[in-house]
Amino acid sequence: MEFFKKYKVEDIKIHLTREEIIRRSRILIIDDERPDLIDDLKKAGFAVDYEQDITKENMKILENPLYDLILLDYGNVGKSFGQDQGLSLLRFIKRVNPALVVYTYTSKALDSNQADFYRLTDGVLSKDAGIAESLEKIEEGLRRAHSLPNIWKALMQVADIKINSEEDKDLQDLYVRGLNSKKKLQRLKSRLSHVLNSDVTQKIGFALLEKAIELGIKSFLGA
Repeated sequence: MEFFKKYKVEDIKIHLTREEIIRRSRILIIDDERPDLIDDLKKAGFAVDYEQDITKENMKILENPLYDLILLDYGNVGKSFGQDQGLSLLRFIKRVNPALVVYTYTSKALDSNQADFYRLTDGVLSKDAGIAESLEKIEEGLRRAHSLPNIWKALMQVADIKINSEEDKDLQDLYVRGLNSKKKLQRLKSRLSHVLNSDVTQKIGFALLEKAIELGIKSFLGA
């Protein structure tokens, strides 16, 4: 690698096959009524979990870097997080782990007061969609979740580092150079450890970093 050039995450090109996407992924559906889609996804080979709601008692499942995609209903979920139901829960999810791809999962039209729910999610999957359309949309979301730019952007958000700042650019360069230098990777981890200043941010942040490193090395090796 050239010494004077600053490398970027986007310089790393990664392609995951459909089989790899399915193998690497875990989906969570949050809906007050258990959808038949769960069974269809499991038949297609996806790892899927279901929660009727997220409350203060089980919120730690979102604080662990376990899931890649969430299908989130609006009504009758998330009341523990605020009056806006699904929107309040969505804001919590995006704050805790911004790498998660979250789809609006509803069969009802939301009014203008609930427009932020659509705006803040990463896409919409109708409960009335057929299985072929649902699978296509879900695979699209999972591919986005596993994309290196998405993972890196989320890592910077968790670390409270401004995207495209000089610090972000320096860390991107250190990450890319570190893919063939354990010493540089240790420097990267050390720098991040100083800004990931809580148990939750450390758990999420270092999990995202390890995922980025694994994908980057895979690209370098052509695996």
